[in-house]
Amino acid sequence: MKNPNKKIPKELLISALFTGLLCGLWAGFADYLFLNVWAGFAGCTAYFATGKHNLQALIITITTTLVGALMAFLMIILETKTFGFIGGPIAGTLGVGSLVAIIVLLGINKWLSFVPGMFVGCYTFFAIDGMNDGNWLTLCLSLTVGAILGYCCDIGGSKLGKKLSY
Repeated sequence: MKNPNKKIPKELLISALFTGLLCGLWAGFADYLFLNVWAGFAGCTAYFATGKHNLQALIITITTTLVGALMAFLMIILETKTFGFIGGPIAGTLGVGSLVAIIVLLGINKWLSFVPGMFVGCYTFFAIDGMNDGNWLTLCLSLTVGAILGYCCDIGGSKLGKKLSY
């Protein structure tokens, strides 16, 4: 049984407050930058989900989420244009299934090795309706800025936590 009286380490508290501040600023101001708050949080979450804490994790997050968004675009094209003549659920099965297989295979590339990042980009594309009104550009910028947000929360919060806790 864990000790219920265990104190939160000062370094973790400072890091958490810094992260909360940055994420709060993102949530409050993303719309003013014509960016999608939730797509940005998807990019931020994808950065943390890599399990790494460095610039390489940031680059991998950006590349995988953007490739994932491209794959979602291609899924729609395959389903509606290429397999559209078939119609119904078969077209969706072929369009989505073939590109999901490609997403998994792309994971052998070093810069695309974070396959969950590709799925985050892919599903976020569908969530914000990336095919309409230029939403794909908003999505790509939001995912990228969100990944940078995650990196800043991680690195900045860690450094500030270490500096202020001693």
